[in-house]
Amino acid sequence: MKNYVIEHRGKTLETSHFYPLTEQECEDIRQAYYKRPEISEVKNNFLAIEKGSVIASSIMNYYMKDLMAKVKLYSPRWSIEEVLECNDLIRYFWSRVIASKKVYPPEHGIIRNFETALRISGGGVAMKPSNFPMKTIDMILQKYNVNGNYYDYSCGWGIRMLSSFKNRVNYYGTDPNNLLIDRLTQIKNTYQEVNKIELFTDIRCIGSQHLQQDWIGKIGIAFSSPPYFGLEDYKIGEQSYRDGMSYTEWLNSYLRKTIENCYEYLIPGGYFMINIKDYESYSLVEDSKLLALKSGFRFTEELLLKNRKRPSAKKDLDTNEKILVFQK
Repeated sequence: MKNYVIEHRGKTLETSHFYPLTEQECEDIRQAYYKRPEISEVKNNFLAIEKGSVIASSIMNYYMKDLMAKVKLYSPRWSIEEVLECNDLIRYFWSRVIASKKVYPPEHGIIRNFETALRISGGGVAMKPSNFPMKTIDMILQKYNVNGNYYDYSCGWGIRMLSSFKNRVNYYGTDPNNLLIDRLTQIKNTYQEVNKIELFTDIRCIGSQHLQQDWIGKIGIAFSSPPYFGLEDYKIGEQSYRDGMSYTEWLNSYLRKTIENCYEYLIPGGYFMINIKDYESYSLVEDSKLLALKSGFRFTEELLLKNRKRPSAKKDLDTNEKILVFQK
């Protein structure tokens, strides 16, 4: 079987998987991947969220898909955006699609099958970043909400913000990605328009390690799913991890300061919560717990976030993650 060598952005893939799509066919896949759903479908999704749905796929595909494609995970060579720049990498993934009609039924269409190939055959090449389950953030806001003010210290892709809307909790957020902040604002505006309600948000384009003086003593719950050291590179803005940064430096410059700031923001009795997991040799769970205790928090319990697989550097046999719960 012939092996092909694909080179892109200084990285190389040697593979026997290659299907000779034409340049136009590659361009068709590229355009189709980024095609947004109809706005009517998105508005129906907003209506469903307001009524209690936990599915936000149309909203994510409309507002966040292209931003998620920019994210470079630790183990793959490229981001999805970088794959779509390269016709030969598109041909690589398409060869996976045509290899099995059982796994990739033709009736599913080109892009659904292409995304399936990214999900199950993307290890080492390109993978989509994970999203947070809305069912879990709904539970957290319903159980731990103290005063109606929620701080999301790493805004993610907007799922936690959407949950705050339907649960009528004021949403405070920080994230260094300016493009993401713009999209979150668009989501809020359309959600208000469609559901004919007024919502409160205070979202700032800045890293959570920077103290916001006017938030001190305002927040009832601070919860997020922050970056896992160097596991994900979101590319845009002052990210918590920089190339060459040591784990200890990251702990001190980002995670410790973030936790200390959350302590300042919370009212007495307020909750600090963090979704975290160890990977490779990094003891993120224990280190997060130690930093929270040093900041003055009292550890109360540990929740299990089942089957949320955030791609690891090599292998990820355990797909469960932890949510550590602390109280001020």
